[in-house]
Amino acid sequence: MPMLLIKGTYKIIDSQPDGDTVHFTPQDPGFWCDLPGKNRVKRNGHGGGALRLDGIDALETHYQGVGPGVVNQPLELGAHAARDELLNWLGFTSVTQGADEKVTASTPQTVPGYILASGADTFGRCIAMVGRGPLPPDTKDGERVNVDVNMVNQTANHHLLSRGLVYPTFYSNLPKDLRLDMADTARQARTAAVLGSVWAKDATRSGATITGLSSITSDLVILPKLFRRLADYIRLFGPSLNCFPAYLAGEGEEFHVPEQQDSIKGLQHIVTVTNNTVKLTRDIEDIVLVEK
Repeated sequence: MPMLLIKGTYKIIDSQPDGDTVHFTPQDPGFWCDLPGKNRVKRNGHGGGALRLDGIDALETHYQGVGPGVVNQPLELGAHAARDELLNWLGFTSVTQGADEKVTASTPQTVPGYILASGADTFGRCIAMVGRGPLPPDTKDGERVNVDVNMVNQTANHHLLSRGLVYPTFYSNLPKDLRLDMADTARQARTAAVLGSVWAKDATRSGATITGLSSITSDLVILPKLFRRLADYIRLFGPSLNCFPAYLAGEGEEFHVPEQQDSIKGLQHIVTVTNNTVKLTRDIEDIVLVEK
């Protein structure tokens, strides 16, 4: 599936970037209209919009979800590391943020780059591979490009995944050859489990014992998608996970696994709860979520 190549700049002042979300302004905002799919990118007055980095999921630094206020995953166990590495890789040498994670100053104020975009999600964020600097050779702004593994390996998506700072999280819009390569990259990072990576502290497969909301906001590193579901559930119903499988069934998220042709509905099929310990029964890179 071709992706739309768009040239522009990254500007982070007055935004809340994290390890898989950053703000981008196309040189020609009209190219947003050329993205496939039913969802549209939400644009500001300058034509810019938020990006969701395709194929990865970073620890949450400011998740709203249900209830008042925002919650986060352990900031010193990887949430800030992924964000800082993304901004540094893009070319921001100094970034100042407030208590609400909003950027108040950066050096430089903007950096040039490009994206390889495949569509937009339900929140109005552009789904993209994120590149820096000039356009790849033999390409032009606004062109539809058949993206190969080598092109993906030049992006922030691959960089963060190879460093083990983010989890792989694949949706059905990602071409199979790119997904398989990113899955291999994730496996290598998990095997290495270097200090500071999410894999060094990950409790997704080994099991996360929940005693309260602080278990996942301060103590344990888990897959962000699982964190979001747990954070919402705990704020609604309390720390007992007896009904968590039923809650997941009600969410009805659809996904595929390699050995089954038909899709599966409900994450309760790959999540177990025993004595208030929750774990994912599959490696996340084997799961392909259906994009809504």
